[in-house]
Amino acid sequence: MSEQFETSESIVAAIYQGDRNAEEALVRKYGRALSYILGKRTGDSERAADLQQETFLVVIQKLRSKPLDDPSKLAAYLQSTAVNLFIGEIRKESRRKTSADSSLVEAMARSSEDSYQTLLRREAGAATRQLIEELKNDRDRQILKLYYLQDKDKLEICDELELSHRHFDRVISRARLRFKELIEDQVDDLSTEAIS
Repeated sequence: MSEQFETSESIVAAIYQGDRNAEEALVRKYGRALSYILGKRTGDSERAADLQQETFLVVIQKLRSKPLDDPSKLAAYLQSTAVNLFIGEIRKESRRKTSADSSLVEAMARSSEDSYQTLLRREAGAATRQLIEELKNDRDRQILKLYYLQDKDKLEICDELELSHRHFDRVISRARLRFKELIEDQVDDLSTEAIS
């Protein structure tokens, strides 16, 4: 990202002045975290991607016409916009629902469940692999890949990494903690303020 757009204040000001590069910087800076939050809320990667795109469109249009009163709250503004769009979508769906044949709905759900679960696992695995690669400690990356991505059991990993069982527990515990901190850092820019 250009140094020119490192802060939310610089992004907001530049979008208001019509700078298309600032709009791209907004998407690059907040895209991954917003995708993560929407993915957790919706449980559906396609729906999350659609909502993410709609969120950026709405926010960019608003920023083009009027900057935020407090540009430092850009992350919170993005998150609240995304959540409000998601809630609005749910409300629309509930209004459209009619008395559907529940057995037909269940049959359709069962038939698409396997392919959906496969897709979801594949995308979650890719995101997890990408995040694991960002860990700074090589041993953290190794143990998390072996345990979670390659489904190796504790005995195999202990042999491969020359660890005692007790040491394995400490190493994987620290690796999980650092991985959790990495995820939190990824979404840190998006505030977790409650939506009123």
